Order: sequence, then C-alpha cells, then structure tokens
Amino acid sequence: MDSSNCETNACSLPQTTDSLFERLSWFYALCREYLFRDHTEEIAHSLFPPAGPAPGTRLLELGCGPGFYACRLSEEFPNLRTTGVDLSFSLIQRAKDRAAARHLSNCSFQRADAHSLPYASGSIDAIVVSRLFLIVPDKEGIVREIFRVLKPSGLCFIAEPTSGFRTRLPLALMWLLARLTTSAAGKYREPQQADVMSRPSFASLIYSQSWAEAGLQYDGWYQYAICRRGTAPVAENSPKTEHLANLIRAQTASAASHFVPPTVDRPVTAAFS
Repeated sequence: MDSSNCETNACSLPQTTDSLFERLSWFYALCREYLFRDHTEEIAHSLFPPAGPAPGTRLLELGCGPGFYACRLSEEFPNLRTTGVDLSFSLIQRAKDRAAARHLSNCSFQRADAHSLPYASGSIDAIVVSRLFLIVPDKEGIVREIFRVLKPSGLCFIAEPTSGFRTRLPLALMWLLARLTTSAAGKYREPQQADVMSRPSFASLIYSQSWAEAGLQYDGWYQYAICRRGTAPVAENSPKTEHLANLIRAQTASAASHFVPPTVDRPVTAAFS
C-alpha cells in the first residue's frame, strides 16, 4: 500500500471521537475476541489456493476493529500483506498493539472510511468484511468501493449475522454502558439498533455490482457472500436484473444449510449450489 496516500487520507478524516467504538473500544474488543464467530478457516479456504496466497498478495480487512482477522491471516500466511481499516482511533491502536505483540511485520492498520477507501482502483487482491454492514449508513456505497479497489479476478469474503436479538445485543449493551458512564450518550454516530439484513436485502446488496462470479450461502447464524471481480472493464459489465431477481427468489426460498468453503478447482458460483 502507498503509506503516504494512507496517511493523507487519515489526516483528512474528521478528528472526532463521537463514537461508541471510541468510548467503549475495550467492550467491543472483548465481544470480537470471545463472542463473535471466528471465520478465519472459511476465509482462507474461500480466498486462497491450498498452497496459500502468492507472495505479496494484498488483503484488506474493512471495519477491522481490533484487527482480529488481519492479524490471524498475517500470522497464518507470512506471504500475505494485510491492511486493516477502521474509523475508530482506539480500535486501530488496539489492532496495532495486537500486531506488534505478535511481531507481525506483514500486517498494518490505517484509520480510513470504508465508504471512501484511500486505495487506487484495481489495487487489492482480496477483501474481508465481517459484521460491518450492521452499522454503516451507506451499505451499497461500501460494496461499490469493494468492487472498485479489487483487482481483476480479485475476491471478497463477506459475512453478516442473521439472528436479530443475538446480533443486536452487543450494540444495545454499548449504548446502555454509554448512558451509565456519560451524560452525553446521545451524541454518538452509531445507530441505536444494529441493522440485521434479511436474505432478500443481503442478496440485493451483493448483486448491486456486476460481479463475474458470486455466491450466497447461509447457516444458522450467518449469511455469506464470496464474489469475484471480472477481468473486463467495469463499463463492459452489463446489469443482470432478471438474474438478480431469480437469485433473490431462490435464496429466499431455500432452506438454511451449513457453510461449505469452495475448493480451488470449483467456480465460486458452483461452490454455493
């Protein structure tokens, strides 16, 4: 990554701390460490061949929080170059401390907005997104940014929870803790309630971009998407409205099943059939 561009972007971001993830970063870090599911194995199987990523492969984790996946993947794959981005100063610092404690020289973190990433178009090999769409104001804008910065044939792995009460509990507890510990709890930018997407909403979000290949899958608690950007220029990829409608209907009608990561010799879409 171009560190100078990253630093410029960080400086241009609002220097604000009106966030639950600033005030209660310790609580969110605990939730990420001990409550949320670990998808590291699924991510590795979905994004990399059995031999692992090629040397210099660039992976971006959006909404990285305390750097859970960026550090786990950097530790498992020394050839990988990971960067985690998040808006929270406190969580980025926790992520940097985590990487330093593990002596990970191939792992870095940058404060940046997922709605406007400080990376050139077609510059990233793989992207990981987990639980980010629960709290962001413009979901489709983030998916557009993912599509933009991925290299031709680049892959992204997206995981979003589906259980309403269980998923909304951490954010609700953060709001409660904020109200108990400060008189200015109403100023935070996060929503009062996490936005858990339905299957049709998730499918519509994913297929808002003209992916060369994409697949959706569900288990008891999460919905997943693995998407591959095509090699043709974006302007040559025509919208597939009828295909999208059929996919949404099919995914909504299908029964939940266990997540099976795609193998390297099977197309992304076939892995989810």
